[in-house]
Amino acid sequence: MKVEDLLKRAERIFLEKEYKNALDIYAIALSIDSSNTEAYVGAILCDLGFTFKDDAQVLYYYFQTIKDTIDDPKSNIEHLANTLIDGSAGKDIYSLLDDDLSLYDGIEYEDFLSIIELKDNFKEAFEDAIFSTKVIISKKWEFIDFIKKLTDNGYYSVALEYLETHAPMYNNDQEILRLYSLLPKGSM
Repeated sequence: MKVEDLLKRAERIFLEKEYKNALDIYAIALSIDSSNTEAYVGAILCDLGFTFKDDAQVLYYYFQTIKDTIDDPKSNIEHLANTLIDGSAGKDIYSLLDDDLSLYDGIEYEDFLSIIELKDNFKEAFEDAIFSTKVIISKKWEFIDFIKKLTDNGYYSVALEYLETHAPMYNNDQEILRLYSLLPKGSM
C-alpha cells in the first residue's frame, strides 16, 4: 500500500476523532517511510487527541496551514503539543497559536487595517501585503472582517480558500459558516 493512500485514510479517520485507529494507520505509514512529516505529525496529534480531543483537531488544521510555509513544521507541532500537555504555559490552544504565529514574518491584522486606511484602497493594500509579507489573523473578528473585505472587493477565490482552510479551526462556528453566503453562486 502507498504511503499517500495510508495518509488519506488516516486523515479521514483522524477527522472523525477515532484517534486509536488513525494512530495505527499513521504507524504503518511511518514503518514504510520513517521520514514522512505528515505521518509523524499525524501520530503526534492522535496521541494528543486521547486527552485533548478538540485541541488535536485545531492543531491539525494549523499544521495544514503552516506545513508548506515554515522550515520545520514537524518540530513546531511537536513543541505546541508538548506545551499544551505540559500545561505550564497556562494557555489554551488559541493563545498558543497566537504566540506561535507572532514568531513568523508578517503583519498583524490591525496593522493591515492601518495600511488600508492610509492607502484608502483595499485592493492596493491587499496586493501590497500579499506580495511582500503575510497578514497574521489571530482573532475570530479579524477572520470575519478579512473575509468580508475580500468578498466586498471581488477576491472570491481567495476568500473561499481561506474559508476552506480556516473554518474548521473555529469548530464550524455558525458565524464563520455564514461567511460562505457572501460568495457568489458558482464560486464554490
